[in-house]
Amino acid sequence: MGGGRVIAVVGDVHGSWNSSVDEQALRHINPDLVLFTGDFGNEDVELVEEVSKLDMAKAVILGNHDCWYSGRYASKTSSAVLQQHRLLGESHVGFKRLEFPGLKISVVGSRPFSMGGPRKAFFGFPYCKEMYGIHSLEESATKISELALGAPKEHAIIVLGHNGPTGLGSSPDDICGRDFDPGAGDHGDPDLEEALKSCEGKCEIPLVVFGHMHKELLCGGERKMTAVGSNGTVYVNGAVVPRERSKSSERAFTVVTLADDNRVDKVTETWVRIKGKQVDTVAESVLFPLDE
Repeated sequence: MGGGRVIAVVGDVHGSWNSSVDEQALRHINPDLVLFTGDFGNEDVELVEEVSKLDMAKAVILGNHDCWYSGRYASKTSSAVLQQHRLLGESHVGFKRLEFPGLKISVVGSRPFSMGGPRKAFFGFPYCKEMYGIHSLEESATKISELALGAPKEHAIIVLGHNGPTGLGSSPDDICGRDFDPGAGDHGDPDLEEALKSCEGKCEIPLVVFGHMHKELLCGGERKMTAVGSNGTVYVNGAVVPRERSKSSERAFTVVTLADDNRVDKVTETWVRIKGKQVDTVAESVLFPLDE
């Protein structure tokens, strides 16, 4: 994989996780850190329990499907949501910062359970109030920026969300563009955009990782899975869905290499094939830098 620190992103899982197969694939990639963007299943406690057992440095954020049944009615936090949260323990970074001193990396979690766009009243905002004491998008933005600003100065800050921020385009194929609406539009999280803006000039955030907006567009075609901000921040969408093909023998990961100076050096969509004890990389598409 070359120099620097290697980060494997597991995009929206949607039931496609096999501990034995996926662990073999991850050992092949040999990352320093694994990031999960959530949507493991519709409140799939058993699958989340399997993910929690992964014996690698990891950070996880829960998505809208992880509170699917109770979230659609904006009801009180269900036992399944609480079980997932408990099983993930310290690795769940919703509204939290997780330090990896040996890697000189701080992972800052944005708002968990995000549905994207302005629909803050649905799919998770009651949980933000009940579990984290966050009552508004403004409070969410403030919390996220405070977490980033509190990271050790020598650390690379990675923001991990289920959904990305607004401000990255409104065409259906943009990284957070709305592909399910004929009018298109920006389906990012406005509180995350505000938090990132608040950090400009105060700390550097080289990498923002998320999922939610699937690569395969409902209107046909494929989404742009990376974007670069005017300040050099690289945005990576890991939601390659489905993340398995060829009768489950091939698994998708988004692999990010951070250089020693904390710049994002390379991003690839990487497919790993597992056939018995034989494990190999069968496809690798460079997503960043785009001139490769």
